[in-house]
Amino acid sequence: MRIAIDFTATPQSKTGIGRYLLGLLAGLLETDTENEYYLFIHDDDLDGFPADHPRFHKIAVHSRILRNTWIRILWEQFVFPYRLRKIGAQILHSPNFTMPYFARIIAPELKIVGTFHDMTYFFLPDFHVGWKREMFKTYIRHTARKADKLITISENSKKDIPLYCKPKNPSIAVTCMGVEPRFFDAPLPEPDFLINMGIDGPYILYIGTLEPRKNVPGLINAYRQMPEVFREKYRLVLCGKKGWLYDEIFRTVESDPNLAGRVIFTGYVDDDALPTLLAGASAFAYVSFYEGFGIPVIEAMAAGVPTVTSYGSSLEEVAGDGAILCDPKDAADIARALVAALTERDTTSGLKRIENGRLRAGTYTWDRCAQETIAAYRDAMGEEKRR
Repeated sequence: MRIAIDFTATPQSKTGIGRYLLGLLAGLLETDTENEYYLFIHDDDLDGFPADHPRFHKIAVHSRILRNTWIRILWEQFVFPYRLRKIGAQILHSPNFTMPYFARIIAPELKIVGTFHDMTYFFLPDFHVGWKREMFKTYIRHTARKADKLITISENSKKDIPLYCKPKNPSIAVTCMGVEPRFFDAPLPEPDFLINMGIDGPYILYIGTLEPRKNVPGLINAYRQMPEVFREKYRLVLCGKKGWLYDEIFRTVESDPNLAGRVIFTGYVDDDALPTLLAGASAFAYVSFYEGFGIPVIEAMAAGVPTVTSYGSSLEEVAGDGAILCDPKDAADIARALVAALTERDTTSGLKRIENGRLRAGTYTWDRCAQETIAAYRDAMGEEKRR
């Protein structure tokens, strides 16, 4: 199969979809010995998606123009189909809700596989910028009706999709995300590493974009409700870039002088530094209201860090018995879970939970994600029915 993958919706700072595509690409490079890939990537990010293999062709697009959202949309709809026809693509993988809706006019034989990460644009509307929310709801409905195959990243998201759109192909593939081996054996951070990030003691860590759905104000409020002895000993380190509607996060900290110097914002941290930052944490907290998967949770579990995450959505599905669960809407319950993670980490039950987490994280691999994605490509082509 000649497969094109659209990387143009990804920013240079790899979070969310960027990390999904990096992992999928690594898995395809490792496991696929048959198919030919054409990777459409911004010309300022070609090194961000390594693919040193004769069957993986990186095709540069003009980042200076296509980093503009509206221009990229026009390019996707009216230019991209001609590029796909030129390379003779049989399959297009559109990994971020959208697709070129008129592509089959230009390339009638092209099959399209779309990835839906979650349905939060529909049932958590207040957590998204208004114009973007409405635009993506429209994209999702159109993509569902036109794509030959849909992929999602958890059983929970698979259950949600038919509630909000009508897929042309009702057989939705689940290709869970993976965790890289480097998270299992990351070294502890050196003092200079932490000093450069402004961290001056033991810390509770959060990794993720600063946006409403991640419930960072709830985590800060939970930290504020922990007994003083814990707040004296542990810093709360919030690692991630600003996303949208993040002002409340900073107001929550600025409004309480008791949090000064105890809540640390690192900003975006390079992907290479994440395993070491995780390895040094006393506990990891990811109490999002909803996630399509929640890759930071399995990375924390892989690193052997006591992990706190939310009931519901895919987080409970992914964490299993490897994390302490809490109600993301209840700051007191989050505080309870954080205290348990910190006090039980060296007990028999705590060590057992950490081991369970490492074992569970080991079942999520990018090789497995790649193999399940290839099966979805074959299904879109009708090959699975002939096997």
